[in-house]
Amino acid sequence: MRKTKIILIAAAVLFLSLQFAQLIENQFQDKGQYPPTWVQLLSSAGKGHFGIGKFSSTSNNLDLSVLEPGDIILGGNPGGSYGRYTHAGMYVGNNQVVTMYTSTGVRLEHPAAYHRYHWAAVARVKANSLQKKEAVSYCRSQIGAPFFILTPKTEDGLWYCSKLIWFAYLKQGIDLDPFNSYWVLPDAFVHSPYVQVLDRTEVH
Repeated sequence: MRKTKIILIAAAVLFLSLQFAQLIENQFQDKGQYPPTWVQLLSSAGKGHFGIGKFSSTSNNLDLSVLEPGDIILGGNPGGSYGRYTHAGMYVGNNQVVTMYTSTGVRLEHPAAYHRYHWAAVARVKANSLQKKEAVSYCRSQIGAPFFILTPKTEDGLWYCSKLIWFAYLKQGIDLDPFNSYWVLPDAFVHSPYVQVLDRTEVH
């Protein structure tokens, strides 16, 4: 009986926390502000949104011809759990993007992979050519490294997609995370004063 009561109390607390997070998220959005990461995660969970959401059955028309080494390419889907954009990669030239997945760790893929997202963007970091070259080189050096979503921002060698890009540019003296949160979300890049969005698209 006591165990059942504890479970019911825990379920009630969880339900109220999820509802409270949605309320806080709405308040931030009403003010035109970006909600904290923990608010987004709890609010999304309350809506049944987890992971990177559902991919589109129709290709978007993101202009890949504008890509230069060091650029950031972003993708997002409805039902994602941590912002509008849920995935990020760095273009390193020769039709290659350094990216990562839980099953593969850090790897290379063709930028056309971002055509499957419901919305996508190409963003350019406001950095000089040497800084971009070094950031690209660092990302390339991490190919084969493991994916680990819970790693702190400051720990080198364990990555999730947006953390690797952030860290590569941080080593060049450029902090692309304007939110200064525990995790670096892909959305951070489009809000960064050090980034210019060159192209964005959405499947209608």
